[in-house]
Amino acid sequence: KNRTRVLLFSTRGVTSRQRHLMEDLRKLLPHSKKEPKLDTKDKITVANEVAEMRNCDTVLLFEARKHQDLYLWMAKTPSGPSVKFNVVNVHTMDELKF
Repeated sequence: KNRTRVLLFSTRGVTSRQRHLMEDLRKLLPHSKKEPKLDTKDKITVANEVAEMRNCDTVLLFEARKHQDLYLWMAKTPSGPSVKFNVVNVHTMDELKF
């Protein structure tokens, strides 16, 4: 079986709306694992070590800065490519009316 295990976590300082976005993403990903918050004093490279300990090969890290800017780091561990997105206009599934 080819399962891609995804580690989904954030730095400290994310707002409640951003946490709901993370939870919505976690529900969409079948083999995702949660992790407590990453301390902002640590470097981003610590995310690779945490992923290896949790036996995950992909990392989604939400980095909050100044309680308003949100960045999404996506990376293949341990040495794969990584990409950084600036997240704007966040709407959670609870806010949408279907």
